[in-house]
Parts: sequence; structure tokens; C-alpha cells
Amino acid sequence: MNKLFQVGIRVQVALATALMVVGLAALMSFVVGKRSGADLQTQIGLGVSDIALQMADELDRTMWTHRGEVSVLSTLGALRNFEDVREVSSIINRLRREIPIFTWIGVLDHEGTVVAATGDMLVGMNIAQRPVFQYGKNGQFIGDVHDAKLLAEKFPLYNGEPIQFVDIAVPLVNDSDEFTGVLATHLSWEWADTVRKSLFGGQGIHQNVDIFVISQEGTVLLGPDQELVGTSLRLDALTEAKRNHVGWKISTWPDGREYLTGYAPADGHLDYDGLNWSILVRQHVDDALAPVFELRRDILIWGTVLAVVFSIIAWWAAGFLVGPIGHVANAIEAMKRGEISQLPDVRGAREINILSKNLQSLLAKLTEKDAALGAMKHIAHHDKLTGLGNRLAMDAYFEHAIARADRKKGELAILMLDLDDFKPINDRFGHAAGDDVLREVAKRLRRCVRGGDLVARLGGDEMVIVCHVDKNGATEATMLAERILHEILMPFITGGNRVSINMSIGISVYPEHGHDPEKLLERADIALYTAKARGKNGYVLFSDVEKSSDSSTSRA
Repeated sequence: MNKLFQVGIRVQVALATALMVVGLAALMSFVVGKRSGADLQTQIGLGVSDIALQMADELDRTMWTHRGEVSVLSTLGALRNFEDVREVSSIINRLRREIPIFTWIGVLDHEGTVVAATGDMLVGMNIAQRPVFQYGKNGQFIGDVHDAKLLAEKFPLYNGEPIQFVDIAVPLVNDSDEFTGVLATHLSWEWADTVRKSLFGGQGIHQNVDIFVISQEGTVLLGPDQELVGTSLRLDALTEAKRNHVGWKISTWPDGREYLTGYAPADGHLDYDGLNWSILVRQHVDDALAPVFELRRDILIWGTVLAVVFSIIAWWAAGFLVGPIGHVANAIEAMKRGEISQLPDVRGAREINILSKNLQSLLAKLTEKDAALGAMKHIAHHDKLTGLGNRLAMDAYFEHAIARADRKKGELAILMLDLDDFKPINDRFGHAAGDDVLREVAKRLRRCVRGGDLVARLGGDEMVIVCHVDKNGATEATMLAERILHEILMPFITGGNRVSINMSIGISVYPEHGHDPEKLLERADIALYTAKARGKNGYVLFSDVEKSSDSSTSRA
């Protein structure tokens, strides 16, 4: 709440207007959705139950039709008397081409041996123990959905699974009414899936409808979810369908989600008694109520649009009251960013005019003081001769540099620098020449480092470099030292005189050689004096000093 009062008055007015309009839209969305949701749910529930009834009727009609086709086929004289096997084969193969739903048609003799079949599949094989012969020889037989063990490998997979069949078989008798064999057919179960997909594609409020065919035992025979096919289903809606009821319920399915579930029994057609299948049609509650959600969304979207429009109008209207004050505030912010150097004149009410003039006067004085303080700070942190940082600048730099190195998992290299035999230059050419040399050394050192690194002069000809390096800090530090030595070797020109000078460098690395700035400087200084003792014009890493000390101790 405190943050809200920190924004401008115009923004507060605009936000209040937007919140009021959005709140009204949300209330309308809730009321409309609540009242229409129940009606739509009932409408869709009746719709899915009607789809279930249509699917059941279509399956029963299809089975009744094909049962009749097989019965008519069995009355042909060629099939009844077995007089010409080639003619029998021609007839059933032609039927297979005309009605592809008959995946396999076979004519069995009285002992159960296949004497003719579509594609000559299983011809000569005795299948007397199969249900299609055992039941077919006693009368018309319609079997439930099953896998065909003998034929499965001869047909391609369907939806990644072995093809399934429905059996229709009738006995064959000759003109003397003697039993001569069985006409057996396998109907591909694909036809039921085709009915499921094409007959009820799902339009309007019945989009995303799933249709399931359930066996008498409660096993899923057909459905869009292959994981459920072959599993046993336990639902209150399925119980109602087995009781020959037609209707709908909100049921919780095995996936734990709630669905509007329509149910109907497949109880046959005319003289076909059916296979006691049950049809379930489901639609997820969220999908079913999608129109309600869309209506709510539309109300909220239009409410949001109106909120934006009215908040803009409110913001514009409030501008007449608070515009001059806002203009002053924006000008102050722009001045802080350095975009303008002084406040503009703002015209408005008398109080605003007085405020504007007083702010102009006050900010002018503050600007003068800030400039003076900046100049003093620069003088306090920089060496007057070389323009390099001094001891104060180095102490301030260390605080941020160590924190940054820890944050970025990096290291710091500290290079303590000292000119070799600098005093003779002052003695021979004068202090002015020495100052020229120091200024040129400072320029060359700045060229050797990156923008974010520090070059500081501690006094006389003693200088320090603090630079950021990666984890392999010692290697980078020595490379920098070599570059510096190469730069310093180049002759200096001062007062028309050519002067050559060398430099010694001592190096320490954070955090390897310490965590405290004073300790790091002390160890870099030790390494510096070691470099001078070794003949000057070179560099020494503090780690090498430690190794030399350890080696001397071992020899002792």
C-alpha cells in the first residue's frame, strides 16, 4: 500500500478507475458463468448420452447387416454342395474385394479342415478346435472381439497393436439337409473404430468427445486411449448401461479426472440379440464447459480493454490538475540523469509558480556545491603529478575489487612497481626531467591495463597496479609484468635528452597470497625487493619467494 502512494496522483486515479472496471467485469463473469454453466452441463450431458445411443445402434445395425450377408452367402449352391472348390474360392474372394470388412472368409468341411479361403490363407489347415467351427456347426454364431492367433501375423498392425476380429459363422448343409461344413468369417474390428472416428467427429459443443466400447465383462474393447484398451473398467455409468439404461453422469475415470459420461447398451437390432456391449461417451468437464470459460474470458478481456480506455481518460483528465507538478518532477528527474542543466519555468497556479522559482534557485546552489565537492574528491583521490590514483583511491578500489572477484569467482593481481636507479636521473637532469619521466611512465602503465583496473602512485617512483584476472591469476599477472617491462625499456625523451630506465616488479595474487589488502601489498613488496636483489629489471612472484625460502630451510 505504501508503494501505491509513492506513485503520481494521475497514476493513482488511472489505477483506481482500471481496478473498478476490471472488478465489475470479474463480477459479471462470475454471475454469467455460474448461471449458464449448469444449463450447458445438462445440455452437453444429454448430447453425449445421445451419441452413446447412436453409436450402440450403429454397431448393432452393422453386425445385423453382416450377419445377414453371411447367412445369404451360405445358401449358395456352390458352397452347400462343395462341387467346385475353385468356384467357391472365386465367390468368397470376390465378396472379400467388394466388402473389405470381411478380413477373412473360409469354407470348412465337416471335419473342420479349411478347403477354401480368401487369399488361400489357412487352406488345408484343420481348425476344428476353434470356436468358429465348434459353435458354427451347431447354428448361427457371432463371437465377441478377440485376437486371431492363426491370422494375426498375416495382417499389418493397427494403431501399433495386432489386428482384432469378430467372428460370424453359419453351418453349411447340402440339398439333402446333411451337414457338410461351416462358412466362417472374420470381421476386422477396424470397422468399429472407423465408425467411432467418422460418425461422431465432434462438432460444436461436442468437440473432444471420446467413445468407448465395453464388453459384457467390463473390458475396454475400443477407445481412443490405447492404454485403456484391454483393461477392466469400473464406473457407475457402466453399471447403468449394463442395466439397459440410457443417460449421463459426471464420473471419475481411472486417470483421476472428471468427465461428463453418456452411456447406452448395445442390445441388438431386430432378431439380432447383440453381444451385451456397453457404449460410453465421455467429455472432460473443462472441455464441456469451454464455452462458459470463453464467455468469461471475453467478458474479462472486454473489461480489461475498457479499463485501459477509462484509465487513459482518467489519466488525461487528472493531468489538468497535477500536470504542472508532474512537469516539475519530471524535470528534476531529467536533471538528475544529466539530460538538462537547469529547471524550466513552469506555469500554473500561484503556488506552483513560487515552487518552480524556489526550486530553480535551490538546485542552482546545490549544483555548484556538488561540482565543488566532485573536484575536491578528485583531487583527494588522485596524484597531482601523474594523474594516477593515490593511496586513498587504492583503498577504496580494493573494497569493490575483492567483492567483485569473489562474486565472479575470479582473482586479483597486485603488482608493486619501482623504477631502478631513478635517483641519478634527478641528479643528472634535474627534478623537472624526473617528473617528465614519471608522467610518461604513468601513461605507459595505463596503456598496459584494462579500463576497470587501477594504476596508483604511492609516492616517489613507487607505483601499484591492481587488476582483475581469471582463476589462473599468476600466469596472467606475469604476462602483464612482461608487457610492462617491455614498455618501460623504450627510451624516454625529456628536455631533448634520451633517457633509458628499467623497472622491478613484485607480484602477489588474491586470494592465493592473502585476503587482506595490506597483506597482499606487503607480500608484493617482498617480491619487489627480491626482484631488485636478483639484479633488477625483472619481476618476481611471491610464490617464488616462498619456494626459495623453503629450499634454503631444507639445505640448512
